[in-house]
Amino acid sequence: MLSSHPVLQGVVRLAAEATEGIERIVLCDDAADAAAHLVKEPTCIVVIELDGGSVDPVRQVRAAGADARIIVLSNRIDGRQVLDAMRLGADAFLPNPDGLRNFDETLARVVSGERVFPPALEAEAVLQVGRLARQARDRSDVAPSITPRELEILALLAEGLTTRQIARGLDISPRTVENHVAKLYRKLEVGSRLQAVARAATLGLIELR
Repeated sequence: MLSSHPVLQGVVRLAAEATEGIERIVLCDDAADAAAHLVKEPTCIVVIELDGGSVDPVRQVRAAGADARIIVLSNRIDGRQVLDAMRLGADAFLPNPDGLRNFDETLARVVSGERVFPPALEAEAVLQVGRLARQARDRSDVAPSITPRELEILALLAEGLTTRQIARGLDISPRTVENHVAKLYRKLEVGSRLQAVARAATLGLIELR
């Protein structure tokens, strides 16, 4: 189990003690610690409490190569997070703290081999699949028209550089930078630098740091 929250630890302990098939509980501070235990005990239940949007703890546990069943509790519920957890093979995904109310039932179902994703969360994941599909289609339409130089300028715009700073960094004139930016606006169908950066990030053309 990956959590330092005493209430969550208590709920999990009580549920585990009442569930057949669970012999003992090991509390771990982080995913790396849990992964080390999984090398010794590959078949087990891992409860992961996510603090933010990243599902990296789930990825780390899966990377250990163990045949573990994973229950995810998260304070932040969005389609991308749920979909990522599904893709990584999570067996259950519950909103926190609401998911704790019936945690014993969820644990029993997971132990018996079921996957537990509340209908509302499954719907969010389906919507996210649709959004990703639309993004992929949009990217396939736009990406071929963006030149390598324009991608460079997009990345520099995302860093907050001015026209003159970009010009100096690329050893070109400010007017040339402005011409590239104007072309980017047309290709991305936007009207400002902020919109251009947001649109490019949404299409996966650049990564925001």
